[in-house]
Amino acid sequence: MSLLFYDDSPVFGGHEVMALAGLEAVLRATADPVIFLASEANAKLREKLAALAETHPHLHVETLPWQSSKLEALRNRLKPSRIDDLAARFRDIAPDLVIAIQGNIEHSSLALHAARKAGIPSTSYIPVPHSNHQMGAKLGRLRDLFCGPLFQLPDSFVTITDEMARMLERRGATAPVHIVYNGIDTARFQAGDPQAARRELDLPADKTLLGVVGRTEFMQKQQHLLVEAVAAEPALKQSCHLVFAGEGPDTPALRELLKSRAVAGTVLPWCDPAPLYRALDALVIPSRYEGLPLVMLEALATGTSVFGSDRDGMKDLLPAARRFDPASPTALAKVLADWLREGKPGPGQGLTDRVRHEMSLPSFAAAFSSTLLDLAGKARKSGKSDTSNVNFSVITSAES
Repeated sequence: MSLLFYDDSPVFGGHEVMALAGLEAVLRATADPVIFLASEANAKLREKLAALAETHPHLHVETLPWQSSKLEALRNRLKPSRIDDLAARFRDIAPDLVIAIQGNIEHSSLALHAARKAGIPSTSYIPVPHSNHQMGAKLGRLRDLFCGPLFQLPDSFVTITDEMARMLERRGATAPVHIVYNGIDTARFQAGDPQAARRELDLPADKTLLGVVGRTEFMQKQQHLLVEAVAAEPALKQSCHLVFAGEGPDTPALRELLKSRAVAGTVLPWCDPAPLYRALDALVIPSRYEGLPLVMLEALATGTSVFGSDRDGMKDLLPAARRFDPASPTALAKVLADWLREGKPGPGQGLTDRVRHEMSLPSFAAAFSSTLLDLAGKARKSGKSDTSNVNFSVITSAES
């Protein structure tokens, strides 16, 4: 039995991080050949694959001389020869299953076309099935018109939350959907002394610390929403100190916004988030969209409260009192003010325990590898694609 992974994205993102963790679990679970086709433009991905191949000689890495583009769905229609050429390569390799690593439905969609052309079952690993319009992409609505048929190509999907599975259905997916939660290193993210962590990071000891961890980019991550929420609520402005960890195009604008709104805050570069979670009273995720944010899982595993947009993985995991409308600074200010009045309660032991048990790296690895090996085994046994009505199944380590 053999698996073929395909990723033509030029950018190394969070879904590649999780895909590589899953790939390593697959390599440990089987001695059969595993092939990975990666774009030559993604140097970081190729570097990590080369390191894995040194440890697991049954991993064979091939470099693709192309990369996906922002108009990939249209490009595939205009250049059908690309599909024919890749389908021919797939036939030569003859895997039991093609796994397209997709940050969104356009990335690696060439593999879905080629697998269908070659008559080889395919699955889409797609953590973020949002529309281009939802993500604020240029020409988003137009691109979505061409993307719609792509959801009909895979024989199965693997995604990361119940809400993502429902989103796949809304976008037209009819193949089975398997849910494999992201995983984190729970040994690294544990509760500790908050004051010691504050001293380590040179953060105020006598303020309520609210933090945002991630790329500083207002279009998606919306760091500005937290500043506006705190600026508008006197009780928050007096008692809170904001901490932003990360870098990005809007870092200068964030510093200026803190100054202009007279909100106390610290802007840190990328740093080890483990002590930061221990230092914070709460992590805030004001994003317009996400998948299942690793920062949310890391903070919850540490025992730190989390507030998140009423979207995506935050909607699946956080209670209603910890969610807010990401279009409304007033809504965010309200949930934070209510939490302050309640005495700043933590996330609850039940939620922390759930994350530590169901969303650890070992849980993810076991679930990811067992799901793909099961799909490949069924494909080999049946000799045909498994296409049926949408069937949501949550795979955890206990079931693997």
